[in-house]
Amino acid sequence: MKQTSHIPLLLLALSLGASAQPDQTRVDTGLDSTDVITWRRLQISDFHGKRPPGAFGTGMIRPVAVTCAYVIINPAARIFPIPIVDSTAQTIYRARVEGLSYHALMSRSCSWWNRDLGVSPAYVLQHEQMHFDIFEIAARRLNRDVPGLLKVMDVRGPTVQAVVDRAQRHIERTLARAQEETAGRNHKFDTETSFGFELQRQASWRMVLDRDLQQVKDYAVTLEELTPLPQIDERPRRRPTQ
Repeated sequence: MKQTSHIPLLLLALSLGASAQPDQTRVDTGLDSTDVITWRRLQISDFHGKRPPGAFGTGMIRPVAVTCAYVIINPAARIFPIPIVDSTAQTIYRARVEGLSYHALMSRSCSWWNRDLGVSPAYVLQHEQMHFDIFEIAARRLNRDVPGLLKVMDVRGPTVQAVVDRAQRHIERTLARAQEETAGRNHKFDTETSFGFELQRQASWRMVLDRDLQQVKDYAVTLEELTPLPQIDERPRRRPTQ
């Protein structure tokens, strides 16, 4: 029986560092997969960076904290090119995607905490937590929309590679749109809360984010589900000789 090949989706990331400092919301940094955590309640000890990442370390005023957060596609997701026969009796391929889910991560080795900050640590930690929450909300909303995405994604092509590439681009565009929306929301949050000690404004945002998290609580994916699928050797095997 002919086996269907499976090709992993690319590991994609929202690369956005969010800090409690105005007009500084983007860090051009790669995902350090050796020291990441999925969404949870943050502690000051989660900030392992030795210096502010990217442009945060070059300004006149150092930020009080920087959180490097990401949304990724489950690395265990797969695109299966399924052979079908079209109306002209030609064999083409249709994409079937399995295991597609999205996850918010924080890179602890990138995230940085200013030990000399002159602002309430509790306020700053809540601020950074809320940035992480915004990414988690984005990931859960993407997970909520996966069934609809796959339902309308009728990707077909003449070759295995063509159909995989088209399906890949379709999923990448979905993540790119989420990236833009999440970047905008983080920027709005910083604009409204980072110009000094804005306790009331931050409390208002906390209520909004708690509501959003509750609305999509059923679409969170746990760490265990991020475990990559085992590698399968699909090479043809010779029968043992007598």
